[in-house]
Amino acid sequence: MPKDDLYLDPTDSVAVPRKTARRPVSLDGKVITLLDISKAKGDHLLDRLEELLRERAKPKAIVRKRKPTFARPAPDELRQEVLRESDVLIEGLAD
Repeated sequence: MPKDDLYLDPTDSVAVPRKTARRPVSLDGKVITLLDISKAKGDHLLDRLEELLRERAKPKAIVRKRKPTFARPAPDELRQEVLRESDVLIEGLAD
């Protein structure tokens, strides 16, 4: 596995190596979910990203979701909803 396909997941009690998700060749025709993790100004980042996606790609839809808190992983129900409804997930965080 190429080194650039790995990242360390800090959400576990010990950082665990994980593989990155496959990237689509294009975002055209895809349902893109923009996930706000509830950090300050994350919505500003995602607002701008949504503008750029609409200008530069032809997504089927852009869906906005929000985690209840940045301090915990997304609830299982939200994760399952994103998996069911999305082709691509972009998670935004900012401060």
